[in-house]
Amino acid sequence: MAGEGVERSRDRAGTWQVLTATERGAAHRASRIPNQDAVAALPIGPDGAVAAVADGHGHSRHFRSARGARLAVTVACRAAQDLAPLLARLSGTAEAEEVIRADLVPGIVARWRDAVREDVAAEPFTPEEDVVRDGDDAAIPYGSTLLLALAWRRWLLLTQIGDGDIVGIRPDGAALLPVPGDPQLDGRHTTSLCTPAAEGSFRAGAVDTAGTPLLGVLLATDGYGNAQVARDWEATVSADLARLIASRPAEWLASQLPAWAARCASLDGSADDTTLALVLGPAVGRSRDPAPGMP
Repeated sequence: MAGEGVERSRDRAGTWQVLTATERGAAHRASRIPNQDAVAALPIGPDGAVAAVADGHGHSRHFRSARGARLAVTVACRAAQDLAPLLARLSGTAEAEEVIRADLVPGIVARWRDAVREDVAAEPFTPEEDVVRDGDDAAIPYGSTLLLALAWRRWLLLTQIGDGDIVGIRPDGAALLPVPGDPQLDGRHTTSLCTPAAEGSFRAGAVDTAGTPLLGVLLATDGYGNAQVARDWEATVSADLARLIASRPAEWLASQLPAWAARCASLDGSADDTTLALVLGPAVGRSRDPAPGMP
């Protein structure tokens, strides 16, 4: 889903759940630029779910990046759904990470490039856009990051290209950062789906929750992390979320997520588009008493 609001993907109790929200940044509002983030979530059979967030690039070369982000989350979730039959035979995290690199990532990149070609065929670049493009490959205007979480039974498969954050939430509140950082990120440039070497720029991580219990995992575009005051903000956010997940129903968390995104997207936060997907583990969701929200 692109734009503003919240979307929930819920199966019956005892399965993975996804809560999502996206908010247009204050800087984009002032400049009359649309929200260039996108988010999507889909169920995977009766036991799992997939969530994806994406951040279209703001540079003028990427003038169709909002479309690129929407295409990214859509094709990524569908590719993850199609991967589900392979998950039943996973025997360890190394094998799970190999499935991500060998099957999921190539499928996402190929589908995204196909979707871009179809979009250009349906709406060719205008003469003015061709001037801006200046010979760039047709994928460049659609440039976007992508973060994805595939949750199925005991497994949590994660992959990412570009900036943004994936934070696992342990029951004791400690943060788990299962996806390696990207040494190519310098605060000004990011790796992207639109580059020829996109497949090699994806990072991957897998968590066997039977051995590493998690309450859930948070996927966030960089508008969220850039709004945090603490240097090691992941630890603080994970502790807050663990407390809330343990004491609130999923419905309450879903009602609060848009406010958290809006606060980060405001002038008091990063002023950038902010998009969140909170993937809750199978044990989460029982009715609990409401309580104060997370700052």
